[in-house]
Amino acid sequence: MTTTTAPDLATLSDDRAEHARELYRSLHAAPELSRRERETSARALAHLRAAGAGVRARVGGHGVVGVLRNGEGPVVAVRAELDALAVLESTGLPYASSRRTTLGGRQVGVSHACGHDVHVAALLTAVEHLAAARDAWAGTLVAILEPDEESGRGAAAMLADGLARTVPRPDVLLAQHVSPDPLGAVTIGAGAVLSSSVALALTLHGTGGHVAFADEGVDTVAVLLDVLAAAGDLAREAGAELTVSAVHGGASHNTLPHVVRADLVLRGADAHVLGVVADEVGVLARHLADRAGCPRPAEVERVASFGDVRNEPRAAQRVHRALVGRRVPTYVLTRPSPASDDVGALARGLRCPLVYWFLGVSDPALVAEAALDPRASAAPALPGNHAPDFAPHPDAVVHATRALLVAAGAWLAR
Repeated sequence: MTTTTAPDLATLSDDRAEHARELYRSLHAAPELSRRERETSARALAHLRAAGAGVRARVGGHGVVGVLRNGEGPVVAVRAELDALAVLESTGLPYASSRRTTLGGRQVGVSHACGHDVHVAALLTAVEHLAAARDAWAGTLVAILEPDEESGRGAAAMLADGLARTVPRPDVLLAQHVSPDPLGAVTIGAGAVLSSSVALALTLHGTGGHVAFADEGVDTVAVLLDVLAAAGDLAREAGAELTVSAVHGGASHNTLPHVVRADLVLRGADAHVLGVVADEVGVLARHLADRAGCPRPAEVERVASFGDVRNEPRAAQRVHRALVGRRVPTYVLTRPSPASDDVGALARGLRCPLVYWFLGVSDPALVAEAALDPRASAAPALPGNHAPDFAPHPDAVVHATRALLVAAGAWLAR
């Protein structure tokens, strides 16, 4: 009698693992900013088509959706983000990004400093693996390649473009994010996993003039410092945190800038509270600018907004059990990360539970070196997300692919 063994849903062949690494390296070298993800979108579309998925392009911009059907069964959605950051890469990797572009009138570097290249490569590799291992699972996989996530607009744009009508309603939405933790370690929790945030663009108008005669005009930098100090106090009183991410203004050491612009971010646990604080920052900035004699009112614009991200407890526990069962090093998230993501809006729009986890991608050698450094704290500082030297280990994509397959298999495995 001849017996056959069904393919393993979560084990990649050596060839597929190397293909995942090659795909990751090529995506890493070719990053694109939010709303400019044409090449990345086209590559994702081609991979999904080659795997036999039904596809739809240009969903909410450059978004791509693929549906891989394999008989009756649960529907599992998986999400990855297409966009990169305006960060000049300094990793020195042979496949480092050398791309430059213009943003806001300035020349900037472009890199996958957030790790979205790992996410995309892992999702596409997982789809290809599932397409080749149909005997191991049953149901439907929905692949969502989201554009413009860094601005907080991608999920809303895809939903407004009919995403929920395009795909079958998922039983769960899965998403992951790389982190500077040890390679392959997964951190997952129930309830809140990420924070809410609001990004503001503040513009102050002065009179300009000579720095030696600042009292004869309006010193926009001095007004900015007053606004930031008062806004920081306001945020702390509301249990939120204010961060300044950029300041633009001035052209020489002896000239007062007539316009100063600052990018601010408010973070906290409650999106409604942050909205109220953002409004109050606007009122405060206009009051202080008027009091200082600014010739025009202060301008405060909301440029991005991220709501809370919460894991559905039972679904999160299901994924946690599956990961532990496959001997994936898995840890419990003890408090929400201060970072933000719009994946919560995606889950709400699709009306399905969400499970989101963090995946460690730091080189084991760097982790060991940091741990032995006598100057290091209890939590050694490793290059982290959004830093110019953030460099996930090449094997990170293999671990990310396996984590997706194990999590999806908690619903789809035969």
